[in-house]
Order: sequence, then C-alpha cells, then structure tokens
Amino acid sequence: MESTAGPRKRQQATSSASGSVAPHLPEELVRNILLYLPSRSVHRCRAVCKVWLQIVSDPEFAVDHHRLQPTVPLICFLRGGAPAGTKAETETETTTGPVDVDCCVDAFDLGAGGSFRPVVRFTDKEERCRGGFHIHGSCDGLLLLSFEDRFYVCNPATHQWTRLSTPLRASWFAGFYRHDPTGEYRAMFYRGRWPSEHEDYYIMVPDSRRGRGIGLPAERDGYKFRGQPYGPPVLRRGHLHWMPRQTEAGYGILAFNTTTEALTVMCPPVVREHMSLAEVGGELAMVSCGNNNDTMVELWLLKDYEKEIWVCKHRIRLPAAVKMSTFTFDESWRMFFMSEEGVVVVTPEQKLVHYDMNGTLLETFPCDNGRHLKIAPYTFKESLVRHEFFEAQDCNAGDHEDEPELQPPFFQGLLLLLISWTLWKERNARVFGHPVSVASAVVDAIFREGADWAEAGFAPLGVLLALRSQQLAIL
Repeated sequence: MESTAGPRKRQQATSSASGSVAPHLPEELVRNILLYLPSRSVHRCRAVCKVWLQIVSDPEFAVDHHRLQPTVPLICFLRGGAPAGTKAETETETTTGPVDVDCCVDAFDLGAGGSFRPVVRFTDKEERCRGGFHIHGSCDGLLLLSFEDRFYVCNPATHQWTRLSTPLRASWFAGFYRHDPTGEYRAMFYRGRWPSEHEDYYIMVPDSRRGRGIGLPAERDGYKFRGQPYGPPVLRRGHLHWMPRQTEAGYGILAFNTTTEALTVMCPPVVREHMSLAEVGGELAMVSCGNNNDTMVELWLLKDYEKEIWVCKHRIRLPAAVKMSTFTFDESWRMFFMSEEGVVVVTPEQKLVHYDMNGTLLETFPCDNGRHLKIAPYTFKESLVRHEFFEAQDCNAGDHEDEPELQPPFFQGLLLLLISWTLWKERNARVFGHPVSVASAVVDAIFREGADWAEAGFAPLGVLLALRSQQLAIL
C-alpha cells in the first residue's frame, strides 16, 4: 500500500504556512509609522522590501520625517584614555605621548526617558579632540563643525558633507543659517580691524569660495555695537540672536534677519550677572541668574516678538549643591540646558541631573564611561533631506586647486545600514531572493531595532515588525 504520509505532511506544511501569512499592511500605515523613527532606523528599514524602500526614498517622506523629529540638545564627551586630572593620565602622556580617544556627540532626548542617540563619532588624539573640535551651528538637521581650523557643513543623518572655504584672517565665527530667498545655507563671520582699517560682518556659502561683506548693524537709540558678538546665537523667527551685551546706551541683543541679512538691536527683559539666550518651546527665551550666592534661575520667554514683550515664565530655586558657575554663558560649550521639562545640569561626577521647575531632583542620567561631559549650545533636529551642494561637491574643493580635500573624521565611528536598491540590483539580490545568511542578518538588525523601540514605549513599530516577521518567516 502506497504511503500518504509525505503528501499529508506537505499539505499540512502548506496549510500552516498559508495560515501564518500576515494581513496586508497598508502603505499609508507603514509610512506613518516610519515617519516617527530616527534616521538610523529608517535606513535599516530600507532593507525590508522594495515597497518600504520606495516609501523612504520619496523626497516628501524626508520633509515630513524632519518635521516630526524632536528637537533635542547635543551632548559631547570623550571615551577611552585615562580620566582627566588623574595620575594615570599624567603617566600615560609621559610614557607613551598623547593617547587616542573616542570623541562622541550624542543627541540627548529627555522626552524619551533620557536616551542618548549617536550623532557624530570619531577617534583621534585627546588634545586635538578637546581643543580642535567645535560645533559652531545647527540648522535644519545640518551641523557646522570645525576640526583643526577647517570648517565643514555636515548632515549626520545622510553622512553628507562639504567643506567651507577658509575664513579671512582675524575672523571669528558668528552664525549659521538658511537664506530663504535662495535656499542657501550660509555662515556669517565677524572680521576685526586687522589687517584692514575697518570691521564688518561677512557671509560665506558652502559651495562658493568668496565671502561677501554686509557691514555693521545700524545705530538704534544710541546703541553702537563694536566687536564680535557674545556667545553662540539662537535661531528663531527667521533671526539669529546673540546674548545681551553692554553698549554705550545699556544692554542690547544683537539680531540678524536671515532673509534681508540686516543687523538690528533688541532689548533684553532684565539685566543680571549671568544672561544667556536659548530656545524653549519653539520661542526665544533668556536664562538668567545672579552671583554664586544666588541659586535662583529665571526663564524669560519673548511672547510678543514685534513689540519685544518678555514674560518671566519660571523661577527655579536650585539646591545649594548646584553651583552658579555651572551657568557660564559666553563659552562655546555649556554645562546646562533648559526646557519646559525643567533644567538639566552636568555634575562633577560626569552625570546629567534633571530638576523640575520647582527645583526638585527628578532623575540622574549617567554617561557610561564618558568624561569631559559638556553640552553644546545648539539643539538638533534630524533630517533625511538631501541638498544639491552636497551632491555636486568637488572632490578637490580645497582653497587651492592643488590641495586635495581631506575627508572629515566625523563619521568614522557611526555604523549605518545604508543599502541602496541599485546595489541590490547589481548583486542580483532582492530581499525575497537573498541568500539565507544575508537576509537573516538584515531582518535581525531590523527586528532588534524594533525591539529597542518597543521597549521604549513605541508600540506601533513593534506591531509592524511583528507582522512583517510573519511574512518573512514563511520564505
């Protein structure tokens, strides 16, 4: 008698496989979920299938994705080497010379439970990382960075970069912004009196080698601004704003209209020993505090921009353990930041401590194995939007034709899964035709990402990837 076990088993396997097929996922649902993921996760999701690749490759997706990303502060720290100021550090430098360390810039998302998300990673000598690397500006997901006297405009989300021409001698960086009439991203510098007889501001564009002077701000009510602006600027309402400084007629805030490219002067709300501008809740804000014996920190918001009406939104009495020296404002790095959720300060133990608006300690966030922890005076909002000046950059775009362009080190330590459909086609490897080992690696990476976000409370991604896993499991 002929056995029917084989056909029955095949029939049962077929029925089981058919029953495990997940329902069809509407593209609009997939798109809406992907819009809320960070760029690193979006890059990984490109590898799931052709439909997902088409969704995230749409230019409109990049615009919508950027709009929905959170605006977060940037945290910088070093890893590796010996702790600063220790005997081990001195002995290491004496016996072996400068040591290599990892320079890390992370986005710190307080709204996501205080998570750290890598933005920039590179390895270099500690002396060069601490003194030669700076974050000068942030605008629309682009960062203006400098390393060893070279300025670069970079997009950490897409790993695109281009170099800015070398600034003129006796120049200081002033601001980074988007010029709406032309769509160009421009850097503004202040030039002192030497070697010329006059001082002014000038503008440089990443894809151009020449700067253009725009002069000094016009006098207003006796205000005469001379010298470079104080501190890093805040970009709000189409204007760059620099922290208050004293002039012949009192204190004033220098403002630069990024459309007309004209400089004006605004009045600050109050005058205290320490003052700094910030962005809080999408509005221009000022953080102020007194001397070291006063632990009261004030947060002022500019409620009426046209009439320059400021309102004191919060007064926070911090614990005596928090020294007011933490709130130094004229440096390129800071030891605090403020938001509607409260104030976060850097402690000597290299931790981020979060206080609410009543000065109550809420939570402490350690920076694992990090040292020289500091906070950039700029916020960051990821963007997958691609720009022409990146695409068209010349590989030899140095200041001289015979000067080869050096690739910046900023992305050396970031591992992104950037798999293009063109590369897949060249290798004749569609997702549903992938060798098992490659397909498994891709899918595993995506599912790990989904598990991480599911643990963070983003349930829709976990559901989406679970459904997708059922579809891939029967291949």
